Amino acid sequence: MKHLEAAEALFRHLGWNAKTLQDYPVITCAVAVPNGTLDVFCHVHAELERILFYVRPQGLELPAARLPAVAEFLTRANYGLPLGNFELDWEDLELNCKSSVQVPESCVNAGLLQGYLLSAVETCNHYLPGLRAVAEGKQSAAAAIKALEVPTAH
Repeated sequence: MKHLEAAEALFRHLGWNAKTLQDYPVITCAVAVPNGTLDVFCHVHAELERILFYVRPQGLELPAARLPAVAEFLTRANYGLPLGNFELDWEDLELNCKSSVQVPESCVNAGLLQGYLLSAVETCNHYLPGLRAVAEGKQSAAAAIKALEVPTAH
C-alpha cells in the first residue's frame, strides 16, 4: 500500500470527514475533542517514506506578550512525552502537536499509522486547557503543567 493511500484509509477507518488537498499529498480535517476542536493535517512525503501528523487547536489566541510563557509551557510539556512534540513558529504563531513516522512502502498501513495520529490528537487535547490558561495569563507555565501532569509510580 502506498503512503497516501494508507493515510486516506486511516481517516476513513476513523470516520473523520477528511479531504485530500488537490495537487498536494496533504489530508486535512477538524476533530472535536473534549477540550475543544483540533485541525488535523497529515503531510505525506512518500519519497522519504515519511508521514507527519500536525494537530493544531482551533481558536487559540497567542498574544505576543504571552509567547515566552507559552514557550515555557510547551518546553515543559515536551519533556517526557513518549511520542511526538509541541512546536511553535515564532514568526506566524503557528502552534502544533506533531507526530511522525518513517516507514517503508512495503510496511505502511492504516493500522500502523493510527497510533501516531491518535497520540498527537490525545496529547494536544490533554494539554489544551493548560495551554489556554497560560496564553490567557490565568496561570503560570509551571503551575499549568503541574495541574495537568500526574507523577509516575516508583
